[in-house]
Amino acid sequence: MTDFQEHTTVGVVSDTHLPEEGPLPLQLLAALEKVDVIIHLGDFNDVQAYKEFQKIAPLIAVYGNLDSDEVRSLLPEKKRIEINGYNLGLIHGWGPRKNIEKRVANAFDNVDIILFGHSHIPYNGYHGDTLIFNPGSATCNMQGPGTYGILELGERITHKIIQLD
Repeated sequence: MTDFQEHTTVGVVSDTHLPEEGPLPLQLLAALEKVDVIIHLGDFNDVQAYKEFQKIAPLIAVYGNLDSDEVRSLLPEKKRIEINGYNLGLIHGWGPRKNIEKRVANAFDNVDIILFGHSHIPYNGYHGDTLIFNPGSATCNMQGPGTYGILELGERITHKIIQLD
């Protein structure tokens, strides 16, 4: 992907489970309106939710285990992209929550960042030199208030999990 500027702000979300867990928090919507691109890591649930994210900002996404057949027909299970010279691997994730970050760390070779979801638990750490990042869920986190992630991809990578009020 080469149509981004030298510094790109990425909003990272996963496991929104709409409309069952909606609506999306206003704080999240306000933040996503300011990003250059949204990466959604699956479990929109239905195609209408997918289309709603497309209206906010450019969207890159993979499907999750609870996405409808219609969503699955539009999106890949996993995806590699490049933004500003950084290689990213996107995957929803699978299996039990325990040690999921170790499983997804092995899903891609030669990437700078692996973004995943599935667990509804935020994670922000490194496996060797690779950033492993899960934004949690803005609508149904397993451990407290909703969360989402922001990546700044410029001269350096900055990454943070943001807790919703």
